[in-house]
Amino acid sequence: MKRSREELWKIHYQSSENMSAIESDAAQLAIASPPFTNQLDGKTLDKQDYLRFIDRVFRELLRVLKPGAVLVTVNTDLRDHARYNRGDKRFDGLLWQKHSDLRAVAEDLGFLCVDSKIWVKSLNRNLYRYTFAYIQIFRKQRSNGIPLWRQGILREFGPDVWLLERGTTRRDQQQVLFRDAIHPEIARRCIDQFTSAGDIVVSPFAGSGTVLAVATMLRRRSIGYETNKKLKYLINQSIDTPEKFVAYASLPNRDTSRNHKAHTNSAIHVSGVRLGTK
Repeated sequence: MKRSREELWKIHYQSSENMSAIESDAAQLAIASPPFTNQLDGKTLDKQDYLRFIDRVFRELLRVLKPGAVLVTVNTDLRDHARYNRGDKRFDGLLWQKHSDLRAVAEDLGFLCVDSKIWVKSLNRNLYRYTFAYIQIFRKQRSNGIPLWRQGILREFGPDVWLLERGTTRRDQQQVLFRDAIHPEIARRCIDQFTSAGDIVVSPFAGSGTVLAVATMLRRRSIGYETNKKLKYLINQSIDTPEKFVAYASLPNRDTSRNHKAHTNSAIHVSGVRLGTK
């Protein structure tokens, strides 16, 4: 029976360190764009404490994902500043390759990094914020122990560099400026590639609801976790009226139930414009 849009998604306003509402081995895909910090003030950053937090979240993702399922992480490396480290000026101007530490946490738990992409947000230089992000794709090892490259599941997945502009900031209907951590097109490509209609997609850091919104558009079930209840209004907007935000412009405006097994070659997009299909 076809589910209504309201039945396709659910969000829990709590930390994804505990996802007991999801059964073990239930989800096919998780898309995670970890927050800048896990500190309550939202400003300071204790790296070791932060990585322990990420470990707890990834450990839960390992539990809820099916064997062979996919975890996608999206993050931007940081230029450290003293204000992020309790005034310690030794950190001023230094680079933290955050994506490397996130990969180490995932691999220590048993995830296997099988692919990596670069998301170019802008071609303009920014002295304070990197204008590109790492998209890292991990697999939960299948229980049969057969190496992934012998299972025939690593298919061609578009170009290695994705130029996707217009997806980093937006205003809600109350004209409040919000910086999105993930472009809707990234969610679209990953959901289209790694899941089929009816599969469960997990968003452990829901933010503005991008993953939930795109999953709903593609007729996938989705479950999100978000600690900031103030984002509830924006999350509902993303899911109910995505067409009001420019970054969603190139996505399907109708429900689709395409099975990813029937189309292993993906359409290539640049800046949200369809260029063609192989």
